[in-house]
Amino acid sequence: MLYILLFIFFLTALFAMLEDRLEEQTRNVMFLVVCFLAALAAGLRPDDVDHDYLNYVSMYYEDFNIMTEVSFLFISSLVHLLFDNYIFIFIIYAFFSLALNARALKIQTDLLFLSILVFFSTYYLTHTMNQIRVAVSCGIFLCSIPYLKNGQRLKYVLMVVCATLFHYSAFVLIAAVFFRAKAMSRIEYFIWCSIIPFCYLLYMAHVDPFVMIPIPYFEKKMEAYELLQKSVGERVNPFNLVLMVKIVILYFIIWKSQLIESFNDKVYLYIKIEILSISSLLLLSNIPVVAFRINELYGVVEILLFPLVFYTIRPNWLGKAVVVAMAFVLFVINVFYNQQIFV
Repeated sequence: MLYILLFIFFLTALFAMLEDRLEEQTRNVMFLVVCFLAALAAGLRPDDVDHDYLNYVSMYYEDFNIMTEVSFLFISSLVHLLFDNYIFIFIIYAFFSLALNARALKIQTDLLFLSILVFFSTYYLTHTMNQIRVAVSCGIFLCSIPYLKNGQRLKYVLMVVCATLFHYSAFVLIAAVFFRAKAMSRIEYFIWCSIIPFCYLLYMAHVDPFVMIPIPYFEKKMEAYELLQKSVGERVNPFNLVLMVKIVILYFIIWKSQLIESFNDKVYLYIKIEILSISSLLLLSNIPVVAFRINELYGVVEILLFPLVFYTIRPNWLGKAVVVAMAFVLFVINVFYNQQIFV
């Protein structure tokens, strides 16, 4: 499986380097080819490649469960009726999530191949190859970002509702409804840049702001949940190598945001969403399940944000090479260090 993924990665990287030389029609065809191959690889993957495959097989054969999303019940029932083979569950989710991501990229960026390359190195491994329901929710979220940019809050909320049908945790995306895409003032710039360092200070001081909320029932619930998490042993590592790389890239983009804005006017919106993603991981580090989920849901904006590094480096070929190298580093870390898939 690793060789297949590497083939898709380097094929996409080749198209990214040659993108300027491709005619529009050829460019679109190659983009569809890459998306199709990625969807096919995820949909037809063996059952020993990812962490969640057998869980979805079990869900397919189980009876109605009130905790199972409506969308999964509908899709699994449809698959059972038409094909009676659980493999089509993975195929449908893979193609659906890739179609949503492709649509989001087509309407928001000119850097199609660099963006799909960053996606392939990060959330393709985390979601499309593992958490297939979340993958669709994240795709819907990416498609909804233009509504935030245009101030169409109601449409954004409706999109979040659709995302929630695929994974209940997607309701947390509603918080972004208050974000604006316009350039930040000096004081806003300072405040947004300070959020992540401030969250690290809270973490190192062992201060949990949610336990400190003076609401008796909420406070007790949070304390009980933290005790449960400690007994399980799962923890957030705020100095994870991938997270450190992402923070460095984020602050570089913030530094160059005025330049980047002339090429993509959504850059400030992407920055705010990414800051929310990273800060949520730090603030909720004592509740790993919640922290990871919020971090991943908002973090998919990296697919659109990180390739913008290209605009800060000249000549063009060098800018592309830097983004390709950055994506490859993330791919290697996610595969061999974080073990998002088994190789």
